[in-house]
Amino acid sequence: MITPKISRANMDAIIAQAQREFPYECCGFIIGPFGNEAADEVRPIANIQNDQHANDPDAFPRDARTAFLMDPKQHLAVMREIDDRKLALKMVYHSHPDHDAYFSPTDRRQACSFDPDEPDYPDTAYIVMSIMDRRFSRAAAFVWDPAQKGFVETQLTIE
Repeated sequence: MITPKISRANMDAIIAQAQREFPYECCGFIIGPFGNEAADEVRPIANIQNDQHANDPDAFPRDARTAFLMDPKQHLAVMREIDDRKLALKMVYHSHPDHDAYFSPTDRRQACSFDPDEPDYPDTAYIVMSIMDRRFSRAAAFVWDPAQKGFVETQLTIE
């Protein structure tokens, strides 16, 4: 299993985004070269869940207070950047406003969107941040454990 590491500056950036976007969930990626966390870069992605909910509440019953949906154009742009620059998708992050930092069943469905039994990005860590009353409470990291066929919480190292 991978051991997720994030720089203090990048952790501060995603916490600031989560606090700024409260009471809605924020989301994004951390990309960078393999084995060099100091060169990692944060790529915030717009959460379009509120738009989807407003346009079709039957198909999207939850709003951005309890769900996130990454803007597909921004998502694709980051994936192209990763390919063009020969980088890695190191982490996917999102926040849980006024809830604990845990990997929910919805988080798993999104992380395994192509195959419910396998993650879309098996070598990527997932960070969930708890933002309570506009303030950062804690972050938790989750990685895929192939033996358990599930995401398990693991140590998040902040350097």
